[in-house]
Amino acid sequence: MDDIEKLNETILQLRFENNQLQRFKQINQLLLNGLDAIMSSSHRSEVFARLFEVIREILPCDQILIAHYDEQQSTVIPVSSSDEGQHYSPLRYSDLTDVFEDTMNIFNVSLIPGWPQHLGNWLPEANSVLIHPVSTSQARYIWLVADRNIGAFTKQFEEIFVSFSAFVANTLSHFEQHRLMRERETLLEERQRIEKTMINQEKMAALGQLAAGVAHELNNPLGFINSNLSSLQDYLSDIHGFIKKSTQTSPQLQEEYKKREMDYILTDTDDLLDESLEGIRRASDIIANLKSFSHPDEKTCTKIDLNRVITQALSIVKTQAKTVVEISFTPSETAADVMVNANQLAQVFINIVTNAIQAISDRYGKISLAVQLQDKTVDCRITDNGSGIPETVMNKIFDPFFTTKMVGVGTGLGLSISKAIIEQYGGELRLESSNPQGTCFLVRLPRIND
Repeated sequence: MDDIEKLNETILQLRFENNQLQRFKQINQLLLNGLDAIMSSSHRSEVFARLFEVIREILPCDQILIAHYDEQQSTVIPVSSSDEGQHYSPLRYSDLTDVFEDTMNIFNVSLIPGWPQHLGNWLPEANSVLIHPVSTSQARYIWLVADRNIGAFTKQFEEIFVSFSAFVANTLSHFEQHRLMRERETLLEERQRIEKTMINQEKMAALGQLAAGVAHELNNPLGFINSNLSSLQDYLSDIHGFIKKSTQTSPQLQEEYKKREMDYILTDTDDLLDESLEGIRRASDIIANLKSFSHPDEKTCTKIDLNRVITQALSIVKTQAKTVVEISFTPSETAADVMVNANQLAQVFINIVTNAIQAISDRYGKISLAVQLQDKTVDCRITDNGSGIPETVMNKIFDPFFTTKMVGVGTGLGLSISKAIIEQYGGELRLESSNPQGTCFLVRLPRIND
């Protein structure tokens, strides 16, 4: 072999090695850009959109598509495509087994039997297609690159494509792992929420049993006390009359009457009895609330217009407001029919409006109620211009026995009972807003449509 032949052989070898270097450079560049796409994107759609851009820069093509194989349904459906505006329908995997099992470099799609009926729907303008299956630990995918030109993909293109497909598989695995981690975190959060709810339900059930037991045990002694004090009040009236007549006939008794301040004692005794009977009444009200809290569903329900219930409730509660608070009511234009017990529902609005009246202390009070009809619900918002509810206790206002009122003013059962009543009808009672300028509660009930 002479020097010229050796030189030509060396040149050919260098060209081959240069082509190999260019090929590796393309692959490395593709991988680096693909990695950058993953690191700079947070969603799978964003990642694939970036990857599609990268592929088109290194390996020019018209369309790129990634499809997922659903083994349970035995169908294949694209999960990402460079053509965002196209709609894709699932295909039966059994019709595509010949082209999806191995890597294929299709020179001319017209030579593939059944192409227009199957993949032709996904790649309507393609004449040459590269197909490569990609598997991860969780799923199987099909990776397709298409071009309008016949024979657009060379062997070198195919090799780069297959090499990059391994990177795509890692990308898919990366997102599957993140998806599984997010699902696991979501399930753990849901589990904690359910456990917390169950604990609260157990507490409420125990509290309900305790309330029912306390109410039952206290009813009898309170009845005795109320009966005895009422009788004593009647007796005291007779005693007072007897003493008055006796002192009128005897100067000595009249002197003794004044000396012992019997007039003050008898008057104060009347006041003490009145206060004691008022205390018995309040205790009886607390027990009645406890019984309602324990058994909120004892009464029957009927179809009734919510506007009428609110009107009846306001006729009762306005006696407490007197001239200090202005109460306005805006009913719905048509009947707001709900399936409820009218007395229980009226108690809900009495409780909420009474709370609003008590919250208005240092300003001219305004309370407004407005009923609005939705497609499936009836909403009533109760708004006041009171001092609002402190943010630190907002999550406690529906807890039984919790109250921000002074001792003797409230029992802390009004809102908890109201919430239980509304929820038993499939509705919702919630604090919609509260600030130093006022508070708004929302009562939402299922609407009965004729």
